[in-house]
Amino acid sequence: MHISSNISSAANGLLSVVTLLLLTACGGGGSGPAIKATPQSIRFESAPALALGGTASVLATASSGLAVSYSSATPAVCSVHASTGLVTNFAAGTCTLAADQSGNDEFAPAPQVSQSLVVLVNPAQTISFGAAPTLTLFGTATVAASASSGLAVVYSSTTPTLCTVHANSGVVTSLAAGQCSIAASQPGDANYNAAPSVTQTLTVADTGAVATPPGPPTGVSAKLGTTANNVVVSFIGPAASGGSPVVAYSVSSSPAGITSSSSASPISVTCPASCTGYAFTVQAVNSTGMGAPSAAAEVLTQYQVKATFFEPDTQPNDTIFTGTFILNSTTQTVSGLAGSITESMTGPPMITVPLGYQLSSVSDGQGGLLVSSFALNTTNVFSEGGFTASSQGFYYGWPSAKHPGAAGGSGNAFVTIYVNLTNPTSALTQAQINQLAYGDCYPGGMMGDTCMTGYRGRGTMGGYPVAQSISRQ
Repeated sequence: MHISSNISSAANGLLSVVTLLLLTACGGGGSGPAIKATPQSIRFESAPALALGGTASVLATASSGLAVSYSSATPAVCSVHASTGLVTNFAAGTCTLAADQSGNDEFAPAPQVSQSLVVLVNPAQTISFGAAPTLTLFGTATVAASASSGLAVVYSSTTPTLCTVHANSGVVTSLAAGQCSIAASQPGDANYNAAPSVTQTLTVADTGAVATPPGPPTGVSAKLGTTANNVVVSFIGPAASGGSPVVAYSVSSSPAGITSSSSASPISVTCPASCTGYAFTVQAVNSTGMGAPSAAAEVLTQYQVKATFFEPDTQPNDTIFTGTFILNSTTQTVSGLAGSITESMTGPPMITVPLGYQLSSVSDGQGGLLVSSFALNTTNVFSEGGFTASSQGFYYGWPSAKHPGAAGGSGNAFVTIYVNLTNPTSALTQAQINQLAYGDCYPGGMMGDTCMTGYRGRGTMGGYPVAQSISRQ
């Protein structure tokens, strides 16, 4: 009996010790010190020179030896590749870059460090023309000149009785036979001096041939107007006018049934109810009649999108996706969804993850599309091999692949937006907002082996979608 009592006491004591150790390891109970990961730091190498419109490479290393990720704190001035540190300049000013390392099971996240590059500018600029195009009598052609600064040039005709030119596009229209002279200029800006003007001469011959109907217009494009039943069709006149001035242009739909006409581009077309499913052709008219139709242009309209996910654990930081896409109203499809998503656990400033691969577009059966864009050219984000809302949030390759913050692992990320095909700019219903989602398995979006996710009721840190807005670009 005495022996049994001792054994029972020993067992109870051992159980108490094990319980205390477990509580201490989990951060609850006991008064022992909390377990902390090894600290680490980041250091930038010397700043490279960055020329206006040029590229340069920065290098930062972490004392842990783990890979760092780069981001731009001045995206209007420069961008940087998150992994390689390749910097691309967009404008004059100071380019500020940040380096982060999110840590792993051994190392704590490193304090963010930054580096600034002053963009070097040479104020002198010159203009050069490309090869001179062929310009026929009463026809059109496009000249092309470029400034060494990268600034847009402005065109003008120095022989206005012989030819005209569009100031921005360089489209030249012949009015009579002779030597058509086009000037290109660039007035400069805060960083560049004005460039010396240069000219190009196009010879227009009068062959005396009998006039024929004109050729098809070129450069035809179409986009939605101010309403869903309005389309704006733009074009360039035919290269060959048939030897007679073009007096009008006619727009026709495909399938047939919708027409409009005007004397110049662009032409506004009104559809009976909706322009969905239609493409448009243009024909030129001269004194002998109507010419051949152009190739059919599908209706392509570019939009900007912003989707916000509320993150209760990282306030005031939220996960926000900003990007662009193209709606094809003819085929009712979306293409080119691309942009960037913020990592709410980082910053300030928050790291942004570029999402440039639209790999999924699924109908919701209610006149809308759920469109998803990814950081990598694969839909493998979570351990289940996809990006579905049923995932537990473990990164692709878990548990055999290494953590995405180190070498290996997928490190993918994605966002899913909602596009109303009839009216993309309309406000979403709550049911449509609930279909938005994101997953972030980039280093800055990792919590150990778990990615940050945002779903209605499923976010790994409680994040969920709250808003989306779409506007015309």
